[in-house]
Amino acid sequence: MPNLHRIAFTTLIASLFFTAPSLFAEEAAKAEEPPAPVIVGNPPADHPFGKLKIGMTYDEALAIVGKPTNETSWCTGKQNIPFYFGDDRGRAEVFIKGMGKLDFNAKVSIYPFRICKGSTPLDLVYVEYDPEASGEMPK
Repeated sequence: MPNLHRIAFTTLIASLFFTAPSLFAEEAAKAEEPPAPVIVGNPPADHPFGKLKIGMTYDEALAIVGKPTNETSWCTGKQNIPFYFGDDRGRAEVFIKGMGKLDFNAKVSIYPFRICKGSTPLDLVYVEYDPEASGEMPK
């Protein structure tokens, strides 16, 4: 009878060993799906915001819309996920008076004691057209 318990236990462990990676792969695939890029508002085609395309670099976007009124950046919290190397660990926002807001994925800099700072903006992921925008950061 003890051999039967060992065989059952070994079979159970082997089945977990072979099925667990597929379960984790499905979860990892769901976690890696980037949020859908969004354009909010309806900018006219001849407006600078109408010429923006999701995925543009920071420099390309600012070459079209001009100098921002305000900028800010932060970490999204994904920098704390072990072995997560996606490009959406940080965000940078650009506010432009009379035009609206742009969001970019940003590189993050992690300092001692797990202090995280958003830094270099990478690619455009969100455009919010608002012709009445003040250019100020929300409080």
